[in-house]
Amino acid sequence: MFSFTKRPEQTFKLGNCEYKINLAFNVVIEAFGILESEDLSNEDKVSKIFDLFIIDKFETDSVAIKGDIVSSVFQYINDGPYGKSEEEDSASSESDVNFSTSDYDYEQDAGAIYASFLNFYNIDLNKEIDIMHWDRFKALFDNLGSDTPIQKIRQYRSDDLTSYKDDAERAQFISNMQYYYRLDKQKESDGFAANASSIFDMMFEDGK
Repeated sequence: MFSFTKRPEQTFKLGNCEYKINLAFNVVIEAFGILESEDLSNEDKVSKIFDLFIIDKFETDSVAIKGDIVSSVFQYINDGPYGKSEEEDSASSESDVNFSTSDYDYEQDAGAIYASFLNFYNIDLNKEIDIMHWDRFKALFDNLGSDTPIQKIRQYRSDDLTSYKDDAERAQFISNMQYYYRLDKQKESDGFAANASSIFDMMFEDGK
């Protein structure tokens, strides 16, 4: 979490030893990708993420120890200044590591995020790879203006079609945007089409 009184975390302590960690924004995003992978076992995920985060040589083959360290790092990454939503609280109750992002994806939306940072902050994220700390990135990301590309896309995705019952043309436009910008994880279990269809049926029934 970003702070004016504490430096971004760059080390962790284990016993009497202190070890350097790499929490550049692109490294954290890569770790999220590994965590969500369906092709890796939990042990492989822990090992790969551990190797991403830990810079110093760390002599252990214990998956349990690595898992505890990775979990602690993710808890730090997910720490925020404000309260959590009901969805996040529910996810947290099931797991100590919460990496759920319901209306955006750092990899799939990379182009929109890049353009948003360049447009709103005049920051070229390509030049910040392996430099910008996650805390700074997340603080800037969370406060991007509503007119930036990624915020517009997030608004489309989260928009409620039922609020346009009296404006079929606008509802159709939002529906098209939601379909175009839908996330890959939504495509796999495409309940969207059925949901949109039922909403339009309801609208037309009300209009009769």
